[in-house]
Amino acid sequence: MFVRLALASTVLIVPVTVPAANTQPTQAEQQITRPQVDWPVLPTALQKKLNKALADQAQQNGQSTRDYHTRWLNADGLPMFTNRLILSDSPYLLEHAHNPINWYAYGPEALAAAKAQNKPLFISIGYASCHWCHVMARESFESPAVARELNRHFIAVKVDRQQQPALDHRYQIAVALVNQGQSGWPASVFALPDGRPFFTQLYQPEPSFLATLNNVHHVWQTKRPEVTNDAVKLTALMRQVLDQQAKAAKLDDSVLARTVNALTAQFDPFQGGFGDGAKFPQATRLLFLLDWLAREQAHLSHPNAAGGVSTAQTKALQSELVLTLNHMARGGLFDQIGGGFFRYSTTPDWQVPHFEKMAYYQAMLAQTYLKAGLVLGNARDWRVAERTLDFVIRDMSAADGGFIAALSADSAVSHRAGAAKEEGYFYTWTPKEIAEALPHYEALLAERYWSITASGTVDGRSVPHQGDAAVQATMAKDEGMSLPALTAKMVAIRAKLESARKRRPAPGRDDNRILSWNGLLIEALADGGRVLGVPRFIAAAQKAAEFIDTNMRLPDKTLAHSYNRGVASGRANLADHADFALGLVALYDATGKNHWLRAAQKQAQIIMQDFAAANGGYYDHKALHTKADSDVLNLPSRPIDDGAEPAGNAQALALQLALAARTDDATYQEAAERMLASFSGLIVRDPTDFTGLLAGLSDLRHGSVGSLAFAGKGNVRIEAARTAKHTAEVRLHYTAPWHSNAHDASPGLIPTAITVSPDAFVRQIDYPQGEKVKLAFSDQPLNLYTGTQVLDIKLNPHVSGPMRIRVQIQACSDATCLAPEDLAIWLPL
Repeated sequence: MFVRLALASTVLIVPVTVPAANTQPTQAEQQITRPQVDWPVLPTALQKKLNKALADQAQQNGQSTRDYHTRWLNADGLPMFTNRLILSDSPYLLEHAHNPINWYAYGPEALAAAKAQNKPLFISIGYASCHWCHVMARESFESPAVARELNRHFIAVKVDRQQQPALDHRYQIAVALVNQGQSGWPASVFALPDGRPFFTQLYQPEPSFLATLNNVHHVWQTKRPEVTNDAVKLTALMRQVLDQQAKAAKLDDSVLARTVNALTAQFDPFQGGFGDGAKFPQATRLLFLLDWLAREQAHLSHPNAAGGVSTAQTKALQSELVLTLNHMARGGLFDQIGGGFFRYSTTPDWQVPHFEKMAYYQAMLAQTYLKAGLVLGNARDWRVAERTLDFVIRDMSAADGGFIAALSADSAVSHRAGAAKEEGYFYTWTPKEIAEALPHYEALLAERYWSITASGTVDGRSVPHQGDAAVQATMAKDEGMSLPALTAKMVAIRAKLESARKRRPAPGRDDNRILSWNGLLIEALADGGRVLGVPRFIAAAQKAAEFIDTNMRLPDKTLAHSYNRGVASGRANLADHADFALGLVALYDATGKNHWLRAAQKQAQIIMQDFAAANGGYYDHKALHTKADSDVLNLPSRPIDDGAEPAGNAQALALQLALAARTDDATYQEAAERMLASFSGLIVRDPTDFTGLLAGLSDLRHGSVGSLAFAGKGNVRIEAARTAKHTAEVRLHYTAPWHSNAHDASPGLIPTAITVSPDAFVRQIDYPQGEKVKLAFSDQPLNLYTGTQVLDIKLNPHVSGPMRIRVQIQACSDATCLAPEDLAIWLPL
């Protein structure tokens, strides 16, 4: 088994508690020479390319702002070393272009070099905003001892996990298999020259990493047959994990109920979230649970039968969701000053985050809080969503279009040249800094409101977070204000702190434009703009979609996975097409422009034609790069399980269901049903791992949860909206020649009608008068709704909370009538 390598030497795996190397160069190190790191003589043509790229980089950087991400500089200030990575368009690879390591980008050149020189591959995987990737870069990849070992005995390869997600996904499986289920970045993968891994590690400080390199080299030299055998076995295990199979099983509401019960058992009853350690937001799970709660509250389905969810459990679920969403929004996970969410919380109370800001998390959590506003009826949730989307537009928009991938956790502590970088420094405060930014009274308010203390929460600095509603009410009373007045005052103070914070050195940016993440943001912005009534969000979504369509194209005009420095690269994968298409659907919903829907249908067609797997569902990338069985990318993968990002197949399912509702093409629903059937055995076996797919199952059986629905095979658009505090409306828009019977329909015909739940919320519903229309099949004129119709709802002033509207409608054209439909929409706050 592959673990034999770990046991071949007791020092091969060294605990990460070994002290890290001193990353400051000694006097001897300052005089480093190329022979000391075994720097190779590069081919003349390649060297000329590197020299030109370095000259271009120097000109771009300028004299005063040079940052080559290396301490090894010549007397003229230029880097001593330049490797192939300078030719890349990856922000992460460019950060390593001047290490004293002869790095290759992953690809045929690197594999050919390993084969020709009979060396193992050392594959280092990370991304530009990764904090621990930066730590390992400083400690190890700038170390002359590490560089010498890598240059002599390995072909060193860098992978940007954001530009090559399929490759990263496969190697992360190997990392988890070797490291007792743990995976992440930076990942160190040791592989045969053909790319098959035989050993992996996560972050190690320099002494430990150097020991690993020495021992891997020793085993490579002395036990090559065993190493090859370990690679064969590890690759076989990877194949089993990547393409799991299970006998088909029945998918019904009992599976949904069982999943809800299992997830609620994992809630932290004190701080919210799942588990009791470091906490990730897990937006896919939260969205699934919000959908379930909405339907349970409306008594649409899932009666309390054996194995179901009781009324008490439903109330408990609501409380747990409110607890979780409040703690996430009030705590350090949310940037209280600038908006937007950090990647995860290092503490169970959500107070101390890991300070990276990822594009996909902003999208997923904005959608979560948008849906929470509908289902839970708390306006605070919508304010969180709005602030998150405003942050995206302000801080994650690229100058040339689209949205960047991430903001780093690290930033310099001052503008002084060579200033140290610290994780979270940009986002944290001391009382002294608050006092310098605000008048005295406002400083005192800020320190109390956001818990800024002298002791701090991270290395003597405080992560701003808010107290709960009771704490804020007490503070308002102490200050002689109403709670709304205190809130307004703190919004003004927050703006001053944000202005002061902008004067600090900003965190690094990962300028990759990732297609799938842009698709998620387009969807969130379009939905947010429609639901919240914020046109700037819709405009930003349209701008990003147009940028993608124009710029993120490969020479053959197909979509690219990423874009940076004016270069589109990598073929779009399953998630890219599905996420982008869902964004296009959301733009159609927000604007009513049919070209967005047609563009989404085109992406769905590409998915079904180019990604289909013989055993159901879809593969994560299009064409296999090579027919060689040893190619890691040839390992089949049908992504279905929940993760930080939604699974590709779950998104494809959501797309098919969305198009089925909006068009008259039956193939979409048929494809959705086939996909669920193909994964049914895996879902039933471990349902909590597949809440993205289960959300699709729930939508298929009961319709989606939102303020918008479609009837008549997409020809009737139905949307609920607030018009004032105590009034609302349901708008019906019919595509000609489609219509429905008016509320006061002719005798014997099914009228268009709405009911509101809870019914105590409604004082009166006013229906428009129908239009008398003579149709070919009718002897008498019929009373019909056509064009656009508005149904006015007057609400009782003494009630508040989420409202579900049931719509009964039968859509007809001049030639045919469809079956009556019973749809549900939720009224926005």
